[in-house]
Amino acid sequence: MTVLAPRIPFALIVLLALAAAPLAAQSDWAAVRPAPMVALEIRKVVGMLMLVPAVTLFLLYLFRPRPYVLAGVTAWAAGSVMMLVLSFNSGAPAGAGPDQVPVGRIAVGAWALAALVFGAGIRCSSAWFRTPAQIGRGMFWTFSLFAAWTLVATAYLRPPAVVVPAFVMMSAWQARAVVSYLTLAKRERLVGPLLTALGVAGMVIVNVTALTDAIASGGIGAASTRVAYFNFLSAALLVLGMHLQVFEDVIDELRTAAAEIARSRDEMKAMAVTDPLTRCYNRRLLYEIAEHELEQHRRYKLPLSILYLDIDHFKAINDTRGHHTGDEVLKTMGAILRELTRQADYVFRWGGDEFVVLLSAAEPEAKNKANQIRRAFLESAIVSNLPDGVDVSIGCVLVPPDTRDFDPLIDQADREMYRRKRALAS
Repeated sequence: MTVLAPRIPFALIVLLALAAAPLAAQSDWAAVRPAPMVALEIRKVVGMLMLVPAVTLFLLYLFRPRPYVLAGVTAWAAGSVMMLVLSFNSGAPAGAGPDQVPVGRIAVGAWALAALVFGAGIRCSSAWFRTPAQIGRGMFWTFSLFAAWTLVATAYLRPPAVVVPAFVMMSAWQARAVVSYLTLAKRERLVGPLLTALGVAGMVIVNVTALTDAIASGGIGAASTRVAYFNFLSAALLVLGMHLQVFEDVIDELRTAAAEIARSRDEMKAMAVTDPLTRCYNRRLLYEIAEHELEQHRRYKLPLSILYLDIDHFKAINDTRGHHTGDEVLKTMGAILRELTRQADYVFRWGGDEFVVLLSAAEPEAKNKANQIRRAFLESAIVSNLPDGVDVSIGCVLVPPDTRDFDPLIDQADREMYRRKRALAS
């Protein structure tokens, strides 16, 4: 999280005090909050309405406990306080003594603290999306110093010294949040952060305009009343954006989880039908695809052949060179078969040192492919270090168009393989 340097608040306080000079004449704390009942009732209604998003976001937080949601709850609760504490005509009562503190002073001080919390909550909500909830040192000290200033100014200074610094700091945090939300919307491709950024930007524009007007006119009350009207529109957009962001976050997580489940399912399925040593399919997959492949073979009259392979003298390899060498021979054969067959073909480790290839080819092409496989195996580096007589015998059988079951043809290819093995031995 980008944070402010701890020394910046002191300079801001000095500048804000100078900026508040034109408002020094407004010393009546009750005047900060307009007396007309219409304005007070509007503030009360807006304050109560701001509790609605605080409650709904809190309910969403119970369902999805994420720091950025809790920061949003805090911001809206503080916003409700901002309106409610100024919704009562509670200035100094008539005949109050000089040692009595007007309730208006306390209300304005509470408004300023709530404004700081509101701005900080919006800022944290934008910064904590899918990141750990960390408050930077600069933000911590900035908030602490401005809160301390608010308490001191409420007790000893005039209204502008309380309202203006909190107003400006709240707007500064909100402006920083606008940038974060826009960056988030672009990076994550979400609509919620975009709407939230627009709502917060509207609040910043209204607040800055209201503060400028207050300084120019020398009064805060009327300006703050107009803020309540225009902020209502920006707040509506902000509420929609924050809630939509939570739902988009949930949906995105569900999609990610669904993709991970699908990927895990595919991996488990691949493991179930794949021989881990040779990375060829096992015989289980043949029975799963048999009906589909035979249907395609019949419907489109596609050529289909079966190759049955057996490594000669494989037992002698294990006995003389060890099972590790035997495993390397099987891996080599599996790699050769996968390399020399096409994507539409299937290579199965049938068991032990036996392999079956379902080849999309007529018998002449299949026999030519068998010869290529045999030559590639005999020319492989590992065979040159094996005992004499190590070879591969291959039986080839054409699949007739009316075939309903592969098993008889595999048995036939097995017998053809043994016939060739005997022919090579003689």
